[in-house]
Amino acid sequence: MHIFIMGGGRIGFHLAKLLAEEEYEITVIENDSERQEQIDLALNARIIHGNGASPLLLQSLGIEDAYLFIACVGDDETNLIAAAAAKALGAQKAIARVEKRVYTDSNFLYEGFLGIDYMLSPDALVAQEISNYIIYPGVLATEEFARGRIQLRRVQVGAEAEAAGKLLRDVLPPGSGVLVGMVDRQKETRIPHGDFKIEPGDKVTLIGKRDTMAAALHDFQGEKPKMQRIAIMGGGIIGQWIAQSLEGKVESVKLFEVKSDKAQRLAPEFRHKSVSVVWRDATSRESLEQEHIDDYDIFIATTEDDERNIVASVLAREVGVKTTAAVIHHPDFAPLVIKLGIDMAVTPRSAVANSIIKIVRQQKVTASTILGEGEAEVIEFNIGDQCAGLDKSLQEIGTHLPRNAIIATIIRGEDAFVPGGMDTIEKGDAVVLIAKAEVRDKAQQYLQGK
Repeated sequence: MHIFIMGGGRIGFHLAKLLAEEEYEITVIENDSERQEQIDLALNARIIHGNGASPLLLQSLGIEDAYLFIACVGDDETNLIAAAAAKALGAQKAIARVEKRVYTDSNFLYEGFLGIDYMLSPDALVAQEISNYIIYPGVLATEEFARGRIQLRRVQVGAEAEAAGKLLRDVLPPGSGVLVGMVDRQKETRIPHGDFKIEPGDKVTLIGKRDTMAAALHDFQGEKPKMQRIAIMGGGIIGQWIAQSLEGKVESVKLFEVKSDKAQRLAPEFRHKSVSVVWRDATSRESLEQEHIDDYDIFIATTEDDERNIVASVLAREVGVKTTAAVIHHPDFAPLVIKLGIDMAVTPRSAVANSIIKIVRQQKVTASTILGEGEAEVIEFNIGDQCAGLDKSLQEIGTHLPRNAIIATIIRGEDAFVPGGMDTIEKGDAVVLIAKAEVRDKAQQYLQGK
């Protein structure tokens, strides 16, 4: 399967790296010769120097044989032109990265006019992720499988949570209907077993039946009161989207904007009294104290400057804000954010990569989601008729699956359940598999019999 990626920046490079590790044939088109050389050294892919919006170049590269064309340079119009050209020249699917509101607010119209299959905004995806975190306090990621019967929730273990300091088998015994499929602790991602000890600060991925998830969330999170007072630094796209999504739904939203003219333009955009725009520098302790930021439930730093986002979040925490979140563009900064005590770090490249990976997977799986920066993946797919594990217990199948892969759910007809070691896989079943990136293909091939 051939995939073209126009643009080797942070998003394009991250996508190419994720997809090149699998069976896909990747072509990256990069217009900057210096960046092209850097990518060429780092990736196992075909790297082409040139303008990906050129129909002549696309034709010469065989775009008509492409399953997917992804345009993700930093200019919306270039991405739209390139994606439309690729689609017109025969690419099966085309995706354009866009940021301007004129495109994102009417994306379905532009998709229809230009023939583009998907228009994705990293900033809009990040804003949605943060808004969900506020609406569902403490939940870092959500996903549904088996047509909504199975839920995935990624949460951070609270210091006072029931699960903190306990062995996994004592918190979620067999038959509880929920399992922990993945644990992130500092820089390490692992698939835990029953003797794994849960520690405060761990980020755990819970997966299980809808009716049992609430109790499990309480055990791992502790009490999480609803967030009602929200402070946002940055009146850019992300900050505006978050404020608009919460307008009238929470008690108060305070939007900090350091530029006077921009603050004045933004204020009339919000008609509900719950949102206020203040012309202040949120990286100043004095400003935070004067605005009584310690009364707020969460502080979110959303500017395009990672350093300012980190500094402001740390200051807000010191001033007294209970929870902090930061948008981080540079991938190397993400581990640093967690070490500094910031509760949530969201990266635009991961948000858009997850969306695109789901599109790529559509031919082979029913649903999928990426955990973290691509360290692991959760996928739902049908068991193949040639699966070597048919009618065998999961205990026996486990000896053939890679160690860092686990069958989290079996879907059988209208029933979906978290299996035990003696449950079997039958013909016609579907499964939800959690696997680290390096073993996902091997585990999927065993279960699909390919």
